[in-house]
Amino acid sequence: MVLYKIIFLFSLTVASLKSFEQLPVQIFAGDKSIEYNFLWFKNVDKNEKVTLFNSTFFNVHYKDKDKNVYEVFQVATYNLNKNLGIGGGGRFTGGEFVPQFSVSYQLMTESLYLNLFPSLQYSLSAKGIQYSLFGLLFYTPKINKSWKMFNQISFEPLFNNYQHIYSYQQIRVGLSYKDMVQFGVGVNLDQVNKSFLFNKNIGFFVRKELR
Repeated sequence: MVLYKIIFLFSLTVASLKSFEQLPVQIFAGDKSIEYNFLWFKNVDKNEKVTLFNSTFFNVHYKDKDKNVYEVFQVATYNLNKNLGIGGGGRFTGGEFVPQFSVSYQLMTESLYLNLFPSLQYSLSAKGIQYSLFGLLFYTPKINKSWKMFNQISFEPLFNNYQHIYSYQQIRVGLSYKDMVQFGVGVNLDQVNKSFLFNKNIGFFVRKELR
């Protein structure tokens, strides 16, 4: 059932992205599970006031299908200035859509991209407000005309008024060839519930810019 939902979500998202010139897709093969994800962010008006941001992934465990996870995270941001914005959207995970209100902080240079989304969300299943901080960092300094370093960190802690619910950190370290393909090593970390039960998944990644 989860696989069917993943295929359905993937089809909808790809169909909505036909107008985008680039779509970075990443495969991460770890020692416990394999993960597919892609993300994109794009200004959709000529004045660069509205930005769409999407992060989608699904993770398939090799041995225990109950540990399979998928999520679609989408936010539309109205940019107040070069760095700050306010946004709305939500995430679809575990069969539930969770609406969100976010503040966006963005910083972009030739070799650095940082985006932070402090958010409030309301979960119908939990019947309460939750708090999160989604963060994404790319650092890609040049080595020469063809090669760059490729470093990526994404993270998100999630709390409610009473306790920690879930947190994760995804780390990628490798190389980029002509901004077309990236590869290297990585680790996925997560911590669950108030006891911060710790899990890790170590492996290799390949990332490709589809054009």
